[in-house]
Amino acid sequence: MKAQNRWIFLIATLLLVILIAACGGSGEETAVSEPDTSPTTQDTEEVNENPEEVDAVGQCTDALSGQVVEMWSPLTGPDGDEMSGLAVRFSEENPYGITVNHVAQPEYVQKLNTAAAADQLPTMTVVRVINVAELAERNVLSPMSAATLAVFGDGIASEFPANVWDAGQYAGERYSFPLDMHPLVMYYNKDLFAQAGLEEPGTTPMTREEFEQALQALADSGVEPIAIGTAFQGATLFQSFIQQFGGSLTDEAGTQATFDSEAAAEALAYVNSLKQQYSPEISGGGDPEVNVFKQGNAAIVIHGPWHISDIQKLPFAGFAPLPQVGEQYAVWGGSHQLALTTDDPEQQLAAACWISWLSENSIDWAKAGQVPARNSVRLSPELAEVAAPIAAVAPTTDSVVILPQVAELEGALWGQFGPVVDAVLMGEMSDVEAGLADAVGKSQQIIDENKERYGG
Repeated sequence: MKAQNRWIFLIATLLLVILIAACGGSGEETAVSEPDTSPTTQDTEEVNENPEEVDAVGQCTDALSGQVVEMWSPLTGPDGDEMSGLAVRFSEENPYGITVNHVAQPEYVQKLNTAAAADQLPTMTVVRVINVAELAERNVLSPMSAATLAVFGDGIASEFPANVWDAGQYAGERYSFPLDMHPLVMYYNKDLFAQAGLEEPGTTPMTREEFEQALQALADSGVEPIAIGTAFQGATLFQSFIQQFGGSLTDEAGTQATFDSEAAAEALAYVNSLKQQYSPEISGGGDPEVNVFKQGNAAIVIHGPWHISDIQKLPFAGFAPLPQVGEQYAVWGGSHQLALTTDDPEQQLAAACWISWLSENSIDWAKAGQVPARNSVRLSPELAEVAAPIAAVAPTTDSVVILPQVAELEGALWGQFGPVVDAVLMGEMSDVEAGLADAVGKSQQIIDENKERYGG
């Protein structure tokens, strides 16, 4: 009977299991099965309720609608009008509802410092590349956040020459985004070149032999070949030719002044030889050498591209790069960069959307007499159609010499070698080496003081 009872028990248990399975499965199966984690319709609606806000991280979207970007700049001339026009165009065309207001500020560094002290900074500023480190040290500029940088896209650095892209990096962070570069331009008189039987210069820099032969041919034809002045022009030629002759203003770190070298003496002597031979009477501020060229009284003048807007109105004007008179090509130049003066995440993103658009459309900024920094714009065939003078000097941008990013470095240098350059060109100093050595000592003292001040 015990065996029979055991079989009855087993049969009853089996029937019970079958009955439970028929009613929907056992609790044991439910315990080991993987849970269904797909969202319900209600969950999905909650997650996607504000898709713009989710996408706004590192992107330009409608979530930025209503953001007003106030941008200050040192652009107080015709270039300021061009920038204001671009700001209006972006404000009208961008689909995100962002408005940009451009405010030109004379003495913009002083204005920014004052605004920072009063906690009244704008969203961003156009900054001269020489001021990035100083304004970063004074907490006027704010580093760009990861989300802000994401707006520009991966690989954005490859869109710019290394010299101008690297200049926006300071203390391990990105403080500015390159907009343009402005190398020296060789303006020439087409009519006077033709009168002297000379071919017009091309977009490749003239060699020293070609340059000097052209000067001689122009002189033989009875015209003043080149207008060389003092002040800005003399100093920028000096800086360009130092590099061409193998020297530099400072070491790579920007901590040691080095413009007392043989290359520096050779550079200054070369500028002085041109001046004394062809235009010893020109001197002073206000660019009088440019006026001599505009009047048709000199065949060549070498100066900044901001004169293009006026000079291109002259029917005889041509445009070419600075000649190469040394072993390696180099040219003085600067750069306008775009920097943020706010830490607010939404303001930074809105500004980044404007910066990205402005960079991509900077072919129109070339009309202001600036070379677009962005490779795809600068190398575009369209540049010659929009701004032929800029296209003529655009190939030299890789050779623009930009000082190391050290706070107040340019002032420490230029304020000391500038007077020496002027004194030599005006015939007031004959011992070039001694003058440069004395200036280097003064520059070094200021560099050291700045380093202590800023803790560099």
